[in-house]
Parts: sequence; structure tokens; C-alpha cells
Amino acid sequence: MEKTNTMSDRTSVFSRNLFNFILMNNDKEKDYQYILDRVGQRLVKYRKGKNMSARQLAAETGFDQAWLTKVEKGQKDLRLTSVYKLAEQTTGDVFYFLREDE
Repeated sequence: MEKTNTMSDRTSVFSRNLFNFILMNNDKEKDYQYILDRVGQRLVKYRKGKNMSARQLAAETGFDQAWLTKVEKGQKDLRLTSVYKLAEQTTGDVFYFLREDE
């Protein structure tokens, strides 16, 4: 019998990979707000790269426009699952929102 790749399985793998990513890139100077700002900056970069308004991004991803605006401003306290779902609906690469390069 073939094992199905459930959301729970993918989230578990994502959580392990994210944990390893954070450990490898641990910098005591960077706090939680830095991460929120990084996610927001990357979301803006993604949206502008696609020439989309916040309204269009909300319609395309299914996320609430007000929520997305708070994320872009670094004002939304994000759960890991939220970052994962946001990545699934946009770039397909959760590490796009977290890595330092670019």
C-alpha cells in the first residue's frame, strides 16, 4: 500500500527542516521581530515582482487582505503553519521567506 503525503506529514518535515535551518543560521543579534520583518519584506518583493496589488495577492492566495498587509509590515505574529501555507500559495519555497541571500 502506498503512503499518502498528508498535510501533517509535510508540516512535520517542514518543521524539522526549519529547525535545522535556524540552527545552522543562528545569530544572537537577530530576534523574532527580525524574522517577521524578513518575511514581510520577502512577501512585498514577491508581490511587486508579480506586479500585483495587495488585493490581487489576497484574491490569488485566499488570505485576507488585511492579514497580508500586516504580514508585509512585520506586524503579524506568525505561526510556522502560517508561513508554510503562505509559501505554498506564493513561491512554493518556504525558505524564500527566511534565507539571508538575495
